[in-house]
Amino acid sequence: MEKLAVELLTIIFFYACTDGGKTGCSLSLVSRRIQQVSRPARFYTVSLMVSPTQVEQFLDCLQKERDRSVEMLPRVRHLCLSLFGKGLDTSRTGSSSAPGRATTPSPMGAPTSRLEFLASLQRRTQQWRSGQDSLDEQYGRVVPALIRAIAPDVYTFAFLQAQWRSTSVVRVSFPRLRELTLVGGDPSFLPFAFLPNDKPVYPALQRLHHILAWVGKDVDYTQWAVHAPNVTHLRVSRLDYHPRITVETLEQVISDNEPDSFPRLQSVMIQPCPAPPPTARMTAGHIAFRDFLVYLQRLAERARVPVKVLPPLEMPKPVPGTDPQQMCIHRVEREWIERVEGDGDGCWREGMGVHKNVWAPVHTALA
Repeated sequence: MEKLAVELLTIIFFYACTDGGKTGCSLSLVSRRIQQVSRPARFYTVSLMVSPTQVEQFLDCLQKERDRSVEMLPRVRHLCLSLFGKGLDTSRTGSSSAPGRATTPSPMGAPTSRLEFLASLQRRTQQWRSGQDSLDEQYGRVVPALIRAIAPDVYTFAFLQAQWRSTSVVRVSFPRLRELTLVGGDPSFLPFAFLPNDKPVYPALQRLHHILAWVGKDVDYTQWAVHAPNVTHLRVSRLDYHPRITVETLEQVISDNEPDSFPRLQSVMIQPCPAPPPTARMTAGHIAFRDFLVYLQRLAERARVPVKVLPPLEMPKPVPGTDPQQMCIHRVEREWIERVEGDGDGCWREGMGVHKNVWAPVHTALA
């Protein structure tokens, strides 16, 4: 390796650094020469899934490596960013915890009555909200800087934003972004309401995947048609009949009546939200869900492009010792890496092969 030409090594390193950053970090420790030669490829793919501190440390490292660069600047071409923290335990914060670090809850016995169960559930909800507020504040200090640093260069972006509430608008565009996966609605740092309609924010975007939240988080696809006019593949996961604006604008942009919306659109995939729990008698909720599935099938028949309506998501069964939310977050990351490496369909695999517990646990945290 020490005898190979620099140009050849650089190409090899770009092919190697497709795992979210681990290989790039390892190459920087091999030798001084390898560190220098691999620098342009070191941040080719970056996965930031742990904490605000991790984001802050990455930004510091990226800037230092750019300052050391003589020729090719290291650029982030593929980014997977999760603002869920470390999972369900992230919400258990204590006064002695470091920022972004989970603490061990005080030991308590299992509830022995319905009243104790409800009380423990309320405590956990309060702890989650407190932890989420803390994460919001910490991510609010580092995410805008990260977005400004990567927006001009990034090709693929998977953004799991949970219930993060951005306190500032980051006025950027993504001129090279080709694939975008969003968990929890539109990017809260870049609301369409604050953007002019005469300049698309995502002019090169071809594949857009929305994994919708349980509540709120309206997605207006007429706005997406304005700011991402070159989308060819659209997927909407966990689609519910509320909020109506999401369903209605989705129907609008894929119908024959709106040929100017997404004029390059080739295919659409829709995966409905989970069905209501089974009961002895059909309830109003079951009837509404049945009617919604019929509506989606008719929507597919009326669309101007092929529409695949996948089976509804299924709520996962709880398994002791596992964090289903983290399993789903890692699945998003795995599918993102599949697309980066170019040897997998990722979330665009028709039917997916798994309709169970793919996105449902993530939405539990989004509610």
